[in-house]
Amino acid sequence: MSDPYHAADDAWTIKAWWQDLHSAAATLTRLPLPHPPAAMALDPRVRRAYPVIGTLIGLAAGGVFFAAHDVGLPLAVCTVLSVAALILIGGHMDDHGQRAAGPLLVATMIKLAAIYVIGNPSTPDGGPHMVVVSLAAAGALSHAAAILFEPNPPEDDEDAETGVMPTPTNVDPKVVILPPDGTEISEEDMDEGNGRELGPATTAIIIALLVALFALGILPGAAAVGGAAIGAWGAPRMLAREIESEVLPLPLALQQSGEVWALLALAILMSI
Repeated sequence: MSDPYHAADDAWTIKAWWQDLHSAAATLTRLPLPHPPAAMALDPRVRRAYPVIGTLIGLAAGGVFFAAHDVGLPLAVCTVLSVAALILIGGHMDDHGQRAAGPLLVATMIKLAAIYVIGNPSTPDGGPHMVVVSLAAAGALSHAAAILFEPNPPEDDEDAETGVMPTPTNVDPKVVILPPDGTEISEEDMDEGNGRELGPATTAIIIALLVALFALGILPGAAAVGGAAIGAWGAPRMLAREIESEVLPLPLALQQSGEVWALLALAILMSI
């Protein structure tokens, strides 16, 4: 596994991005893709591609809504088909069977309501086109928010007991611009303006913000960003029992909650 705190010369090549997109797609979707090696799939660098895959999943589900509406199906049917596409394409990052059915069912019902409002032509600026861009933005923002608000792993107890200070490679900043190649930094010496390569989480956040801005515009984009942030931040607090008992894996809880709240924020804004 590569070290996320060292700048890599080839991290921004087409091959590196293609590998990360492949690994992210194999992790986040049910598409019949060949699974990459475990070391590549677990590389923290892959997370920078999560918003891209989230955007594509949202576009696919929005495309289903648009196509269903184009052939004249009722709004309710279009809504159900788009959410079904989200479930069938996106799947789950972790298989916990029916134990996660409760929280995910609630999330699905809220998505149905929000997409119904967003796709309703009687809603100001609503319609199939708005469903497409909203699902794309919500997919990107929710995956970035899940990365941003995922708790850092606890420090090694043995190091704490022996009084040994953690090495610079143990630093786990969420948003950081890495220093020049081969340079090690600690949290105390970190200078975000001294680097030239974006960390994976920073890259994911920038991609998601750009998708939301270009897809939705400033005001709706800000509403979606705020909704995704509130949802991902609040998921561990609203679903503490489910997460603590490992009924719902934390990354999935953060992403689903962020997506739900982003769509809900858009639906509320459009209804005002």
